[in-house]
Amino acid sequence: MTIEDALNIVDSVLENKSLSTIQEAIFRQTWEGKTYSEIAEKAGYDAAYIRDVGYKLWQLLSEVCGDRVTKNNLQVVLRRYANRSLQANHPIANVISPSVTDSSFSESFSQEISNGASKLLQLLSRVLTEPIGDRAINHYLQQSHDSNTDSSLKLTITVNLSMAD
Repeated sequence: MTIEDALNIVDSVLENKSLSTIQEAIFRQTWEGKTYSEIAEKAGYDAAYIRDVGYKLWQLLSEVCGDRVTKNNLQVVLRRYANRSLQANHPIANVISPSVTDSSFSESFSQEISNGASKLLQLLSRVLTEPIGDRAINHYLQQSHDSNTDSSLKLTITVNLSMAD
């Protein structure tokens, strides 16, 4: 998704409202990974003011998107919102470029699911073939979690094992 796609989505969901010039500057530069200090310096404002405007912007976007928006998850939330809107045949689909809906996203998502399923099967195999005990299960879950910290897709599984006497 490009910055222009993201801004089109924001304009669409804000309906009768629109971003101010400083809000759009914060949005654009946040999208590019800039810090509040860098944004303030470039825009000629105090960093505290930029932080305050940014905070209010994220609150506004959180309300209209239905997910908590922060400086750090802006791209993820908008991508998720766009995907939900596409699945629901929402009019937002008209403001998103074809690159958002192309097969590369679908393939990437499928690969993440496949990788996660493979790791899950390995974990379950280890849990089921070795002595069962809370420490063993916790060890494998922790080991799996530690090796997976770079993944943006997380799967939480609760296993309730009880042994019959």
